[in-house]
Amino acid sequence: MASPHQQDRKDLRHFPPELTCHFNHHLAIKNRRHPPSWRKLLAGLSSVAAVTFFLLSLPNQAHGRQTLTHSSLSEPPRLTFTPRGFTNTFQISVFQDLHFGENAWEKWGPLQDASSIRVMDSVLDSEPSTNLVVLNGDLITGENAFRENSTTYIDQIVEPMVRRGLTWASTYGNHDSDFNLSRDALFEEEKKWLSSRTKRMVTEAEAGVTNYYLPVYPAGCENPKQVQQRRATRGQQQQQQQPWYFRWALNLLPVNNIIIDLYDPNQNQNQQTARGGNGDCDCGTPALLLWFFDSRGGNKYQQRHSTTGRLVSEPNWVHQSVVDWFQSTSASIAAKARGGGGADGEKGRTIIPSIGFVHIPTNASLALQQQQGGVDAYRQPGINDDQPVSQQGQGWCADNLNAGSGGGGGGEEGCDYGEQDVPFMEAIASVPGMMALFSGHDHGNTWCYKWDGKVPGVQQKKAVAGEGEGNGHGRGIDLCFGQHTGYGGYGSWIRGSRQIVIDQEGLRDFAIRTHIRLENGEVVGAVTLNATYGQDKYPATPNDKTHLRDPAL
Repeated sequence: MASPHQQDRKDLRHFPPELTCHFNHHLAIKNRRHPPSWRKLLAGLSSVAAVTFFLLSLPNQAHGRQTLTHSSLSEPPRLTFTPRGFTNTFQISVFQDLHFGENAWEKWGPLQDASSIRVMDSVLDSEPSTNLVVLNGDLITGENAFRENSTTYIDQIVEPMVRRGLTWASTYGNHDSDFNLSRDALFEEEKKWLSSRTKRMVTEAEAGVTNYYLPVYPAGCENPKQVQQRRATRGQQQQQQQPWYFRWALNLLPVNNIIIDLYDPNQNQNQQTARGGNGDCDCGTPALLLWFFDSRGGNKYQQRHSTTGRLVSEPNWVHQSVVDWFQSTSASIAAKARGGGGADGEKGRTIIPSIGFVHIPTNASLALQQQQGGVDAYRQPGINDDQPVSQQGQGWCADNLNAGSGGGGGGEEGCDYGEQDVPFMEAIASVPGMMALFSGHDHGNTWCYKWDGKVPGVQQKKAVAGEGEGNGHGRGIDLCFGQHTGYGGYGSWIRGSRQIVIDQEGLRDFAIRTHIRLENGEVVGAVTLNATYGQDKYPATPNDKTHLRDPAL
């Protein structure tokens, strides 16, 4: 069968009968007086304009167009809410505990990694509205890594996002640091990809690496320079992909630097953005903040204890310098904000809704799990098999002499919890606008629990006027686990991904919609995290298992 372009040319070779008659008619009157030259020119230009308009108006169904991604830009574009139907949404797909690189020298090791990629592909195919992917720790199992190639697993992990033109942001977990695996090297490998939004904003040596924030702006608030660059690139790509008559028509235009983008449904919005805003929102103020914290853990790269020869463990909690940075930076952002969100009457600042990501959960999650009543299958739906929660600071010993290789300190038994994460919990509880904190680490936990009471060592979550109050209850902060994504790591719970869907309009009530998308395409644990979460009832989450598909194993 002829290609679309060949078919177009073939059709144009067959002159219709009426065109032949019209041609013969002109031969019969060729000796008549011709109009003045200026009339010829005017008629010619009018004909060219008409033909050009007609050709440019032809539908593009037969020729398709390449979807432009950020790869043609010098940096990833701003994160913004996306218009969908009658609302503007921002959706995050969370992949966690992938544990790539386990026993690469045996058959089941690479099979695990291939199965993990299959899970990621399945989730992203089922969630086409994803705006950002978050890799929430334990990307690699560092204990099995070789120094020479430990970071190359990053290239395998990010392939599903690169193929779809998606960007991602990472936190690192306790298994991402070991004798042969360096957090710094992981970060450098990630930054080779333009699609990576992972940053390092705290330079303190003991702070870890992945401590940063990403602003998400209202719909229509893309960076004007990036909008113009994207439109110009799209126009060039579209012109190259058009049939010959389309390119011929464009070349007839008297102005060469005009970019016509007939197939961009957001063209009017982009033009308005390029002039400096969307008219309804302040494009200088984020509508949402995404915070990323490095809970560290694991073992220090290429270090052994001088006397025992044991590996030197990495503290497994968020460092004090990160806590200080988080408090000062959030206050500075709120002070500069000019609109959106609620008003914090005490401090005279704007409250910007925020969510956070950290690999190892805090002691608050353990306290909520163990309090009277515990995790209710209908009010906090999710798997609750990892009891007790493995919190930050678990098993850490100050002398660092009996540290184990995987947990970030403490050896087999380790030392008692020493409240090392209390400063981080207090900061999370006190910063206005923080709606939820999402963790991984515990593969057998997938629930969310509202923290609006007291936990050992931490005062009650501060209620702030305007922070999503409802039915007389303060918003609190929801502490959530995701879903074990990788076939690496312990446990056989069905793999999947936590999905976080935020409506721009719903931020007035500080509300979040979230669900788990499983590897088989099903959705479980769909809830709304709002002021009444914990009182509302939802269907219980089934506790299913999956295993590697190779029958030889």
